[in-house]
Amino acid sequence: MAKYNREEEFKILQEIRRLDAEGKHDEAYELRYKLPLPPHLAMALKVTVGAEELKNSKFDLSEANEAYGKDWLTI
Repeated sequence: MAKYNREEEFKILQEIRRLDAEGKHDEAYELRYKLPLPPHLAMALKVTVGAEELKNSKFDLSEANEAYGKDWLTI
């Protein structure tokens, strides 16, 4: 997944908000996948929906992989 600096992430967040405000929720939702999911939210999703579901999702898990190690979804 792509790495973004804070300014780039902020621009993506602004675009997401704009799309949501225009009622383009599907486009906004797809754009959210460009941003890495924070590790604590990834872990919460692992517990809630399961590791397989999370692995098969479009979420960028790069930060969680860095925080918990590459095998965190298998343990």
